[in-house]
Amino acid sequence: MVLRRVLYRLLWPAVVVLPLWVLLGRAAFGVPLGAQVLGQIVLVPLLFVAQAGAVGVVVARRSVRRARAVSWLDAGLLLLTWLAQLALGFFLVDSVAGSRPASAFTQLAGDGRVDLSTALFAVSAVLTILGGLGLAVAAVRQFVREARGRVAASLADLDRLASGAAGPTPPRGGPASDDAPVITITPRS
Repeated sequence: MVLRRVLYRLLWPAVVVLPLWVLLGRAAFGVPLGAQVLGQIVLVPLLFVAQAGAVGVVVARRSVRRARAVSWLDAGLLLLTWLAQLALGFFLVDSVAGSRPASAFTQLAGDGRVDLSTALFAVSAVLTILGGLGLAVAAVRQFVREARGRVAASLADLDRLASGAAGPTPPRGGPASDDAPVITITPRS
């Protein structure tokens, strides 16, 4: 339950921080921002919007808001998506004219690891897309299931009231029970 509550608290900050990490994370390791930034200026806002939409559906569920914790399915998909986004920013290879391609990973592991960094970036991109789609689909399905249950319960209550199964109604003008307070309003003549 602790993990699910921590993830709930991190939902909205992660929507902002992780796309920024993908856009600018390699600069923290001394890699110059080069040609990749142009493509990311288009793709990172899409990542932000998709992630915000999925998180919005997760938070829209009453059970999540009431418990202040995501479901275990949400937790697994969120962790997959967030770790994949962290890997995107870490393995993204970028280059500036006149310098060798580099990533945060190659800054730590050495310049000879550019091909490995590129391959790991591709895997991270696929995992980010699949995890995000999985999170969105799972969140919508859970939302629909919860909403359907609430509507069915409300309709059952209405049917019960309409059929008189809620119990006998007190006679008109008489008290509801012997020990209940009675309020009498007399109109002015």
